[in-house]
Formats: sequence, structure tokens, C-alpha cells
Amino acid sequence: MTLAAIPSDLLDRFAAAGFAHVQFGVLQPAEPFLDVMGEELRQRMFLTSDAEGREMCLRPDFTIPAALAHIAAGDPARSASYAYAGPVFRHGANGGEAPQIGVESFGRADRLEAEAEVLALAVETSAALGVGRPAIRIGDRALVDAAILALDAPVSLKRRLKREIAHGGSLETLGAAARGDDANHAGLYAALEAAGPDAARGVIEDVLSLAGISAVGGRTPGEIAERFIERAANRAIVVSNADRQKLKSVLAIDDAAPRALDRLKTALGGAPQVAAFEQRLAAFEKAGLAVEEMRFSARIGQSLDYYDGLVFELARAAGGEPLGGGGRYDGLIAALGAGASSPGVGFALWLDRFGGRP
Repeated sequence: MTLAAIPSDLLDRFAAAGFAHVQFGVLQPAEPFLDVMGEELRQRMFLTSDAEGREMCLRPDFTIPAALAHIAAGDPARSASYAYAGPVFRHGANGGEAPQIGVESFGRADRLEAEAEVLALAVETSAALGVGRPAIRIGDRALVDAAILALDAPVSLKRRLKREIAHGGSLETLGAAARGDDANHAGLYAALEAAGPDAARGVIEDVLSLAGISAVGGRTPGEIAERFIERAANRAIVVSNADRQKLKSVLAIDDAAPRALDRLKTALGGAPQVAAFEQRLAAFEKAGLAVEEMRFSARIGQSLDYYDGLVFELARAAGGEPLGGGGRYDGLIAALGAGASSPGVGFALWLDRFGGRP
């Protein structure tokens, strides 16, 4: 489905639900996307520069422009909801250009009701586009974070583990990577441990400065030094077998949502994130969503960039290619410079994956 073929009544539906239609420029500053979504996005972006030398890009995403517009329009904590339709641009996506339609909602204090309304609207939109009962897969990054935070390990190791899991890994793959890293940099790590943190930081910064290196992959010499020091400190840390098994049991959950809730209670006990997940399922059921048909996967959404709670995907059938997805991103407004976090939730559908409208 092309952008020109987007049914206008879909935006009318969004407006009736309280989402104001907004439009954003195709050419956007690259910095906010790279800051929030990571330097890994750079290789998938279409980049250029403006007359002042600022790095610009073809719009790879709608959520960040919507969040920036929300910040610019006034108090970021206020409640406001937006709808959009248009192409996004990324290398490898439908020849580099793919039409999307979606919504973003900021500032709503009734978090569970907001999530239920957004998911219900995504399902309704999917039906309008020809897929009447999409398979729904949900996840929650907060649940995986809870399992990681419960580990008896330093904060730096937990941070690295979050990154590893976000890229499909685990404690085991992180350990294997660390062993390979040890083999490559054994002498350096030994020297850093002997020197102590302050001296080690100075040594690495001096070496990079002498080599004329001001940044690597967007990281400053100071940040690179901190990462080497962290890795040196983490080499001797042993995570207990009980902690390993608990984390593995959480990451392995891929089940019908009600059964997944029972397994999460067993794995994480009375963690508040589990109670919040149970309340979410109740809110979905109250909104008329078929919770018993939803599938929960602990792995879904771990690689998504700014989501920090609920994540969901819609597909024609279970295990099929996603037609779209969405979730919660309460930290996005603060990450873009607003100074404080504000609730956020939304979704986007990939129109080219629906084919013609019936």
C-alpha cells in the first residue's frame, strides 16, 4: 500500500479517538535519533548535512519527531495525543522507504487505560486494513530489567548484561565475549588493575590523545576509558548459579499471556513489575481485548530502542512477520532534553505489509 492509498478515514478514526493529525518534515536533525536510538542506527540511516554542517537525515522514525514537537509546544508533562501517516526511510526497508501510520500519546496519568486504548486502536486499525483478528504478542522490558536488577552483581555488569540481552544474548554469551576480550586485552586489563581507576583513566585518555583520536563510535576518550575500567573490574565477578537460573527462567518465557503471568510469579515472586503486568492484563480484558489469545514473550522488544515497559506486535498469524507494533516509552521525553520523564505510549503499522484494502 502506497502513501497515496492511505484511507483518509483512518486519520478520521484517530481524530475521533482524540489523536490530532500532525505532520513532520522528511528531513530531520540526525542527533536526536542517534542519541536515543544509538550509533548502531547510523548504518541504516540516509544521512546528509545542512548548510551549517549539521548532520541531517531522512526521517527514520515518527516517534522522536512527535516527542520533540510535544516538547517544543509547551509543558512536556501535559497530556496530548498525535496521529501521523507518511514514509520512514531506512536502508533495507522496502527499498529504503516504507509508509507508516500510527499514534503517540504523552502525559496520560491513567497509564493502564492509555495502554489498553492504544492497543485496541491498533487492533481496530489493523481490521480496517484487512486483518481483522491479528495475533498479538506482548512483552515488558521492565520485567526483564527486574530479573537483571535482582542479580547479586555490580551495576556495571548489569548494564552490560542489559545491552547483551538487547542484542539477543544472555549471561553465557556475555561471558564468552568477555573471555575473548580477556584473551585480546589481557595485558591491558592487568595493567589497568595494577594502576587503579584514576591512573588507568589517565593512561587510556593520554594514549587516545597521542593517537589523535577524539571519539570512537560516538564515545569520547573518557567514556572509552570508563568502559575499559569497568571490564577490568568485572573480570573476576562470578554470578551464582541460582541467579543464572532465575534469569534464564525469565528469558525463556514464551507462552499464552495468562500462563506467562503464573510463570513470572514463580520466577520473580512479589516483584512490583509482576503485579503491574497482572494489572495490565486486567485492563486489557476490561477494554474488550482477548487476553487469553495474546502471547507473552520475554524476548520481544529487548532490541527496541526507546521502549522501557510494555511492547507489543501485531501479525497475521502467530509467529508471522509483524504488521506493526508499539509500546511504552516513559523515558523518551527526558532523553530528548525535557528534564523530566513523562508517560508515553503509541504504535505504528507498516502499511506495505497489509497489501490492498478489502
